[in-house]
Amino acid sequence: MTNKPQISSRAQEQALLQKLLQVPVFARLAGQQLQVFLKVAKPKMIKSEEVLWEAGGPCRGLYILLKGRLALRAAGREAQVVQPIAAVGEVAALTGQAHTERATAVEASLLLEIQQPLFEGLLMRNTSLCQVVCRNIIGALSQQLEGIDGGIDQLQKQRQTLEQKIKDAESELNALRMISMR
Repeated sequence: MTNKPQISSRAQEQALLQKLLQVPVFARLAGQQLQVFLKVAKPKMIKSEEVLWEAGGPCRGLYILLKGRLALRAAGREAQVVQPIAAVGEVAALTGQAHTERATAVEASLLLEIQQPLFEGLLMRNTSLCQVVCRNIIGALSQQLEGIDGGIDQLQKQRQTLEQKIKDAESELNALRMISMR
C-alpha cells in the first residue's frame, strides 16, 4: 500500500486560484476578489458531444473550462475549439444577451459554472470588481477583433493576388486568341 501525500484543500484552492489568474476575465483581480468567484462557482461535468448551450439560447452563466475541450460554432463559421484554461460565455454573462454560438463538448469536460444571477449580483455589489472584469472582457474582445482584422487583411491580400492572376490569365488568353485569328 502506497501512501500518496494528501494535498491540502488550501493548497488545491491556491493552485486553482493561480489557474484562474491565467483566464483573461480574471486577470488583475485581487486574491480576495478571485476567491469570491471561486466560492460561488460550482463544478460542472459534461460528456463528449453534450451541448452546453445553443445559439440564441439564454445565458445561464459564465463558465471556466478546466479540463477537456469545447467547440464554439456560429452559423456559417468554422468551429473555434477552446482549450483549458479559458472562460466561455463571458460576453453573454456580462450583457445578459442570448448566446451567438453553440457550445459543444469535444470530449468529456470539467467546467466551473458561475450562474448568471450570481455573476450579475457580484458585479452589481462591487464596483471595483465590476470595473476590472469589464476591462478584462473588453481587452479580450479587442484582441479577438485585432486577430479578425489581421485575417481580413490577409484575405484582402489573397484576393488582390488572385485578381492579378486572373488579369494575367485574361491577357494571356486574349494574346492566344489574337495569335489564333491570324
